[in-house]
Amino acid sequence: MKLVVDSNKVILYLNRMYIQALDFKDKEETEKYMKFLLTKLASKYDMNFSGYYLVHIYIDMSYGVIIEVKKEELEYLDYFTNQIEMNTKIIHGSFLYEVRNLDEEVFNKFYVYKIKEKLYLRIKKELSDFEMGRVLENATIIYGKKADKIIRKAHLVR
Repeated sequence: MKLVVDSNKVILYLNRMYIQALDFKDKEETEKYMKFLLTKLASKYDMNFSGYYLVHIYIDMSYGVIIEVKKEELEYLDYFTNQIEMNTKIIHGSFLYEVRNLDEEVFNKFYVYKIKEKLYLRIKKELSDFEMGRVLENATIIYGKKADKIIRKAHLVR
């Protein structure tokens, strides 16, 4: 798990081991898990989560999920004191990995896209946990609309 705190949102990176038992088709169960996760983060990292949140869950079964949590500022804040309420949106898609360097043997398990001098990988064959770890050590994950835009505009190299 990786946690990034931006000025107005929290981004969680959960690899596939964290989400094996989750059924993202069940919205109620997904929101229940998200509330549990936010409560756990609040206690572990001395953060405060209460109020209404927009939660975008980006799913790629090869990697796992990336969760963006953004607090929605509402005028009637007293209603949500010490409560967590949320609106979740689940987005299925492929993640891209912007790489700096990587072994040639691993490239065979990816589609490779190129824009200018940057290379982006999209998984086409199942990776072992070890191989995924090697990729993540040398890459930045791109997801959502930005990944879609790169796929549309990039040149497919292999």
